[in-house]
Amino acid sequence: MGWAERKFLFPLKKIILAGISIEKLAVSLTIGLIVGLIPIYGITTLLVGGIAIALRLNFIAVQIAHYIVHPVQIALLVPFLKIGDSLLLKSDSSFTVKQYIGLFKADFWGAMHDLWLINLSAIGVWLILSIPLSILVYYCLFRVIKRFIPRLSGLRR
Repeated sequence: MGWAERKFLFPLKKIILAGISIEKLAVSLTIGLIVGLIPIYGITTLLVGGIAIALRLNFIAVQIAHYIVHPVQIALLVPFLKIGDSLLLKSDSSFTVKQYIGLFKADFWGAMHDLWLINLSAIGVWLILSIPLSILVYYCLFRVIKRFIPRLSGLRR
């Protein structure tokens, strides 16, 4: 029994055996995956949990999907910020960590303002990409879950 089976497949098996519908499971996983990619590090766990409670989705499925996508969120953080920086037409200075450290030392509040604006535009980029991506992910997950639900139900613990 591998790590992935213990951490991801067996909790999904329990959710399926509890009688969740394929649609609700696909929506729960999609919300966890898509919202887990928001380019704001540190709040996505609370955010996806709050969405799961508000929409009455399966909390465990949402969190499992969020944890699966967490490394991708970290990898996409800088690209989202760079795209957000270019959307604000701040292309006269490239976005590097060294430059922002220097900016924070010279003008802390100015750096906070610039980073806030860049982060807001990065969230806008995520929002634009998340709409078609969530539709695609939902339909793919729906088909995969429908096809492999007998295999997931047959897993032994």
